[in-house]
Amino acid sequence: MTSAFTNPPVELIAEAIDETAVVRMGSREPDAPIVLLLHGLGSHERDLTGLVPYLPPSFAYASLRGIYRYVQGYAWLESDIDPAATEKIQTSAAAVEAWIAQQSAPVVGVIGFSQGGILGLQLLRRDPRALDWIVQLSGAAFPAPMPGDAALAEVKPPALWGHGGLDPLFDEDREQRVRDFMREHTALEEERRPHLGHAVDEVELRAIAAFLQRRADERA
Repeated sequence: MTSAFTNPPVELIAEAIDETAVVRMGSREPDAPIVLLLHGLGSHERDLTGLVPYLPPSFAYASLRGIYRYVQGYAWLESDIDPAATEKIQTSAAAVEAWIAQQSAPVVGVIGFSQGGILGLQLLRRDPRALDWIVQLSGAAFPAPMPGDAALAEVKPPALWGHGGLDPLFDEDREQRVRDFMREHTALEEERRPHLGHAVDEVELRAIAAFLQRRADERA
């Protein structure tokens, strides 16, 4: 007997980032390095903007809207991920790459939550020098090998992986698989909150701020 419940499908809105929906915060200097904020499944471009007041003001922050419609929000790929079906994640990655190419200032990093974290890591798996670093929040790697994985393992950009020990999307085995991938392909810093679910707490926020400040100091 099969369940009558299925997750709603995602619907492609456009193969490009909607510039009118981009939320820009932080530094207004024209050459300020840009940090992308990439939301999770069913959310929107304002979801992660509440982090910005606590982050280094030397960065410009740009929060993007997913190119797929999902229920009343947006997405970057399907809700039930098929490892053999890479079309949606690759389409989202190409859209973000095209947006990055249009910016007059360098895009140096990504803060991605859940699906946004998967997408941020996918940018690096396509080009290990696309970003200087990544913050992966309650996210993972797309569960299939990618042609750029070996190159990423050589570069090993700095990465912060923040996640909760009570996240219902991560059992012990999946958590370890993510940890193994991140350790092999990035210079990993991990912030595991034992009693946190699929969310971000104040301790993680302090870790994010400190991680970004170190990246800002390195640039200076």
